[in-house]
Amino acid sequence: MHLPAFSPNIIIIAVLVVVGLYGLLAGQHRLRIFILSIYVGIVLAEQMGSLLRPYLHMLGDDQVAWVLLGGPILIFGLAGYHRHVPGQKKGSAIANLVVSFMAGALILSSALHLLPPSEQASIDGDSYFAMLLGQYHLWLLGLLPVVVLLFGLFGAKAKHP
Repeated sequence: MHLPAFSPNIIIIAVLVVVGLYGLLAGQHRLRIFILSIYVGIVLAEQMGSLLRPYLHMLGDDQVAWVLLGGPILIFGLAGYHRHVPGQKKGSAIANLVVSFMAGALILSSALHLLPPSEQASIDGDSYFAMLLGQYHLWLLGLLPVVVLLFGLFGAKAKHP
């Protein structure tokens, strides 16, 4: 039996949908921890990858960077998920969706950014979404904290008795 090759567009859309659902279900607090873990993963992958490659020779160069990117996201961003606590604020559903889609786009653009230029160009040629994510990587890096801050400032105010 031959499995069909997945289009990069399908993978990108699936990741964005999964991260969007996570943002809706997890709530504002867990979403902020998730975003922080994304930035930790980006820093580790870009700064520590070259230092750890000689010690992790069983992995390829790309695989070391992807493990460093995905490790903090899986450990801190997803592993600590628990059910909703009654006193915990979930936040606005629309704000959580926007922020989580941007977080998913940042994960994808960072993963594409870690690829060698030839592989990145090949994926960009196959996928319009991948090309857009690659072009707007720096914008996603800078705008995500600003959007989180704005939604936090202009969100619904808690009513005090």
